[in-house]
Amino acid sequence: MAWTRERRRWAWALALVLAALALAVPLAVARRHEPAPRGTPVNVRLEDFKVRQDAAVVPSGTVSFRILNQGPTTHQLIVVRTDLAPDKLPLQRDGLTVNEDAPGIDLLDEVGGLDIDDRQTLVLHLAAGHYVLYCNLEGHYLGGMHAALTVR
Repeated sequence: MAWTRERRRWAWALALVLAALALAVPLAVARRHEPAPRGTPVNVRLEDFKVRQDAAVVPSGTVSFRILNQGPTTHQLIVVRTDLAPDKLPLQRDGLTVNEDAPGIDLLDEVGGLDIDDRQTLVLHLAAGHYVLYCNLEGHYLGGMHAALTVR
């Protein structure tokens, strides 16, 4: 039986659908089986000159920052322990970025290079105290991209 042009088109369409399913199903199953974050989860959204977290106060211990960059550009998330207000961190000589080596600033960790829609989890053990979450890309902190976190 000879293949008509229309039958060939349907065969190719079916092959493409099956190939797409063969790729999509394992990826969907793998995503569902991601391990649950350890400790207290804190969802953090990085937006245009904003750091939004779903908790401003957390218990001391392990904290899992589940970070999502919603753009519109690349961002980073830096966590420091400090008694300074979130908008009063000392700046570098360039006047555009935070001086993370200044007295009163204890840099704990950071996640950098988050492109738009990137997700990453940062797990830290936090003692009681005051913390600031911010993006230190040029001008982002000054634009208001910072938030306070209290650990009790």
